[in-house]
Amino acid sequence: MTYSLQDLEVARRRVIKDRQLICAQQSLIDGMRTRGEPAGLASERLVKLTEDYLIQASIRLER
Repeated sequence: MTYSLQDLEVARRRVIKDRQLICAQQSLIDGMRTRGEPAGLASERLVKLTEDYLIQASIRLER
């Protein structure tokens, strides 16, 4: 299977966007911990979000 340079660029941008969203979520959790708020639920949310992004990335690779 061959990919065009444009397809690879689109995939690269999606990966960058996914990483940025995960980092933003992690920053939110860190802020919650700093303020002393319970972050267990937020950590679970980050794990779920990360799993969702990995699933989406896997699906994109199969296309």
